[in-house]
Amino acid sequence: MRSVTESPTARASTGRSLAQPSGARSSTTRSEASPVDGAPVDGWTGFAERWWNVAPTVGPATPPLAVSDAYRMIAEASAPFRAGTRFHVLPDVRFGTAAGRIRAPGDLLPGAADPDPDSYRERVGAELAGQGWLLAVEQPLFGNFADWLRVRDSIDRLWRRVGFPVVPVGAELVFGTGMTRIDGLTRDSRHAVLAWVLRGRLEVRVDGAVRCRAGAGELAYWPAGLRYTETFADDCLALLLRVPSDSRLAVGAVHDTAVELAGDGPAADDVVPYLPVPPSEGPGPVPMADPLARAATAIAGLSAAADLTRTLRVRWAARVSAGALEPVPPPREPVQLSAGTRVRRVAEVVRIRAARSGWIWAVHGHAFAVRGAAWALLRRLPLGTPVRVADVCGSAGDSAPDPGGLALLTTLYRLRAIEVLAGPAGEKS
Repeated sequence: MRSVTESPTARASTGRSLAQPSGARSSTTRSEASPVDGAPVDGWTGFAERWWNVAPTVGPATPPLAVSDAYRMIAEASAPFRAGTRFHVLPDVRFGTAAGRIRAPGDLLPGAADPDPDSYRERVGAELAGQGWLLAVEQPLFGNFADWLRVRDSIDRLWRRVGFPVVPVGAELVFGTGMTRIDGLTRDSRHAVLAWVLRGRLEVRVDGAVRCRAGAGELAYWPAGLRYTETFADDCLALLLRVPSDSRLAVGAVHDTAVELAGDGPAADDVVPYLPVPPSEGPGPVPMADPLARAATAIAGLSAAADLTRTLRVRWAARVSAGALEPVPPPREPVQLSAGTRVRRVAEVVRIRAARSGWIWAVHGHAFAVRGAAWALLRRLPLGTPVRVADVCGSAGDSAPDPGGLALLTTLYRLRAIEVLAGPAGEKS
């Protein structure tokens, strides 16, 4: 990878619009360092040792998504937004031009007449008379397991070198041209950013003095705590991952979990009344309203409760198995398993101790509790080796498998940890 620098220039103004039109390309010179270890980013080792949490950089990297797959996800996410604005849903779709964000872009979003990114680019460019535009899709991955898994597998290799994030990593697909997004100037970023450029060109000005310029087949990275702008040019299509790096984000995650658990407790059964304001005369402070006092007591009690610790441990196991890439795709429908069915394990199972005799297992972002006997079943499921259900569940011959083992296998199938192969009697998954 390389560190890219330019002579200092004036910082852009800090607005709150989605994007602003980009200016002419800077004519300043750049100095480039040699690639780390003479190798591309894909292995992550040199990147993690030299650049992670150190400085912005750009280097060659195989994107985890093809252009066609990324555009398909953008088009699928855009379909319901063509009918009007939607709120508090994921994936979230935003469209902007030089005039700012368009709340209801309608036909400016991809539709049936736009089978590929070039068709869409030509149509939108004509409708907007050549002015810049930017289409951003927040959290586009969880709707398709294969897409999510490719990105998870790519980023998982980095986490194994630098450590797993304790709060979720956000994903975004961006498609646009001739636009500069200035959101990163409003305050210091709490997230580091990894940006794979699938096509076009991405330029990032960090703290007004350092520029990352990445083209197709390259990865741009800049650490947290920096102010930046992102310019999308030449019909840029990019996948951005925002990696949490601020301790306040972890505090917020614990707070949200405590509030969620408190919402299931007795204090949540209160009907919050309209209370008269206590008289100001008389000794002593004005008392807190009883429903608020009970809610505060419930949350305070949870800070030391086993339920909170247990829930955070479960979510941590799930997060590690997801590569922190959340939200995650839902489980698939179950399949009928019999003694003669052949299965093969295709995914790791994250295992974390839950209690003296119990464990938490997690696969692809989903966690569940098991007991010690499950270890024996997993040992009979070596990664990548076809085995019969009867051999895994401990039944003799073709007799009915053990019900507990069969239930665990079904769970592993639903979470895509195992695949069903053609059985001896011709049965298929």
